[in-house]
Amino acid sequence: MVIFAEDRGEVTQFELGELFQKEPVGVRDYKQAFNWYLRAAKKGSRRAQHRLGTLYARGQGIRQSYARAYAWCLIAATQNSRSAQRKLQVIASRMRDDQINRGRKLARKYYKRYSPD
Repeated sequence: MVIFAEDRGEVTQFELGELFQKEPVGVRDYKQAFNWYLRAAKKGSRRAQHRLGTLYARGQGIRQSYARAYAWCLIAATQNSRSAQRKLQVIASRMRDDQINRGRKLARKYYKRYSPD
């Protein structure tokens, strides 16, 4: 199934990320979830972009980075994801101004590369 999903669209890749993240506790594989969400996010999936932000904020499957969490959630929020907008507020409340500025800079970079235009 994983080999098949590599060549598929962002919906399939997002759903595979969901499978890895939503497994029962002890079986979850956040690294695999991160990898599949990243593939889908790069193809413009706002749901995957929001999930990446969440994983970065929590440090699940990847080293914690509020700036990257902010960036990915900001991209999803600009695409009218209400859940990403709420997550963005929570993340921002835990950040210093310099981290927010770095997150915005990363968001511009990511948006140019990965927006669904």
